[in-house]
Amino acid sequence: MDKRAATIAGLIAAILSLLLGMGVLQLLHDNAFGLPRLLATIVLGRDALDPDLTPNSTAFVVGAAAHLVLGLVFAFVISFTLHRWGFWVGLIGGGLFGLALYAINTYTMSAFFPEFYHYRSWFMVGLHVVFGALCGGIYESLERDRRSMYRR
Repeated sequence: MDKRAATIAGLIAAILSLLLGMGVLQLLHDNAFGLPRLLATIVLGRDALDPDLTPNSTAFVVGAAAHLVLGLVFAFVISFTLHRWGFWVGLIGGGLFGLALYAINTYTMSAFFPEFYHYRSWFMVGLHVVFGALCGGIYESLERDRRSMYRR
């Protein structure tokens, strides 16, 4: 497994999926900070959902940081699982991993973070699938071990 590629893939996939989610929420609900606020509840608790208690800037920074850390963790799991299978398997397998990740995040984590219960939607399914597919595809594109194996 190429740790450099996993780190880059995790950061890029996390940033792009967060920006995509915020953009879609802004278009549909005029609430781009809804997603970072939800993510900030992992660290700050339910107060992060209330704009009177937690300013947008704090919610964004804490939510983005939580998302990046989780993105890196999940990227290493995806990279370890899909190691040396090629771009298309990385893309499709990453998307399927994202689907599994959605189920784990929303159905299991709802027991610890009840506010996640209200975010069970096709939008969140799609966002998790996009994250996984981006992460798997980027990892397989950057992986050094696979490329050096074929040069010998």
